[in-house]
Amino acid sequence: MNSTPDFELLAVTIQVEGRPDMPVRLAPAPERGSEPPSAPLVLREGAEFRVGLKFAVGSGHDLAGLRFIDERTRQGVTVGHQEILLGDYRHGGPYEIVLPPERLPIGHMARDVYQVTGTFVDKEGRILGCETHSFEITKDWPH
Repeated sequence: MNSTPDFELLAVTIQVEGRPDMPVRLAPAPERGSEPPSAPLVLREGAEFRVGLKFAVGSGHDLAGLRFIDERTRQGVTVGHQEILLGDYRHGGPYEIVLPPERLPIGHMARDVYQVTGTFVDKEGRILGCETHSFEITKDWPH
């Protein structure tokens, strides 16, 4: 579910300084136990990155307390979870938010494919949108 009448997720990008923005192919959140999306983004270990979010708020609806919940798993085990308050938004948009920078882990053990589920929730806890994608940490950037 990428959207509801109150919220529409338009784009997600991974941003790394010195490299072109990497658009995330939006796919609906999978049912539990289903396969993650194929063709993960490839990121170099230790890279600092930011996640860019672009969304719109449905006509006639304002959103209070919009939060983005990011959960990352590797081989079925949760390895990261964060909740970021995005704020209040009037109907309209599109709105573009860039999340704080993060650094990928380094080392042989970190090199793997990770699944990410991003969920947008309002202050009442209603799920407004959800997306899933994957990325692979490698020793170097792809050529």
